[in-house]
Amino acid sequence: MTKTCSTPCGSCRGCTMSTEFAETVPKAGGIPLAVMGNGGCGKIVRIAGKTEQRRYLSDLGLVAGTDVSVLNTVSGNLLLEVKGTRIAMDRSMASRIFVVPGVC
Repeated sequence: MTKTCSTPCGSCRGCTMSTEFAETVPKAGGIPLAVMGNGGCGKIVRIAGKTEQRRYLSDLGLVAGTDVSVLNTVSGNLLLEVKGTRIAMDRSMASRIFVVPGVC
């Protein structure tokens, strides 16, 4: 029995990522989202961490191929914009998200 995920993220075992979606995801390692400054934007290329953490971020809309912008950083916390929605995140969680800067 093969277990598949509900969103085509490409980062979990048994993922059903289509070849069309796979071609839009850059093949680079990227940099952690936590090191981007205010106003920085990029395309998510990879999500690191345990399965539960990746699933949580996926439920928030943070999957490979998605554009993300850093709106503000305040005492280690980041305010992000993803798909028109603002999300607050601490630096440790943002360090698990790898992006290619300037690709948005």
